[in-house]
Amino acid sequence: MRYIMDTNIWVDVRRGSVTCGELRRKTDIGIALAPPVIIELVRGVIKGGGQNFSQDQALFRCMAQPGTEILQLPRVFVTKVLWNIPGGTSGVVPQDYKQLIDSLIDSKSFTEFLAKTEKRGSQWQRMSEIHSIHEGVLEKELRSLEKLAEGASVKAIAVNLARLYKYGGLMPDPESFERNFSAAIEFLRSSILQVRNGAKPRKNDRGLYVDQQLFFYLANPALTVVTKENFSSEIKRSVQAARIINFEAFRKI
Repeated sequence: MRYIMDTNIWVDVRRGSVTCGELRRKTDIGIALAPPVIIELVRGVIKGGGQNFSQDQALFRCMAQPGTEILQLPRVFVTKVLWNIPGGTSGVVPQDYKQLIDSLIDSKSFTEFLAKTEKRGSQWQRMSEIHSIHEGVLEKELRSLEKLAEGASVKAIAVNLARLYKYGGLMPDPESFERNFSAAIEFLRSSILQVRNGAKPRKNDRGLYVDQQLFFYLANPALTVVTKENFSSEIKRSVQAARIINFEAFRKI
């Protein structure tokens, strides 16, 4: 089994309230890094302006220990599950994230790290703008959630999502889509209903989008999401809910 730690757990590692040893205490416990979490953490490094760069490096050294797997972007992962082919529109692959982490770890200063990302051929040439870029993505996705809440049928969410993954003019079977990604879809349905009841995620819960992205990975039965949050109210029916655990449960493994 491999475990995807959510952003908040890695933040605790950086702060020292969770040690790297607690995550790496057994050789049979595999860690998988999800690109949305990596970007959230690197965004924190950039936003901090290098004030605690040594702590940032210690965090990423923990993340980069041997045996760690970096997952594909969620859209690429979903396409692979549905069609068994490479997919997605981004040119960024797991190796690019590894290079980003390695360059941060190996840099002597925050300034040197930024200079490395700006080199010709780098996938990360706009790293200094990553905070505003990421905020733009969140704004777009959360506005889309609000639009869904305005009129979409919650029963048809799987159909709507399946349309985004057509291949050769064919649409994935919505029932199969829902079966593979049941936790993510149930979470999205719950989020839509919350918005209809007055929730304002753009203002109060901007991390909601990243949470949903992590749940797509549960289509792989060898992956478990470890989180500091409680999603039992949002995800009740999906069999994948058993692979969304809190950090205390992870400690007992």
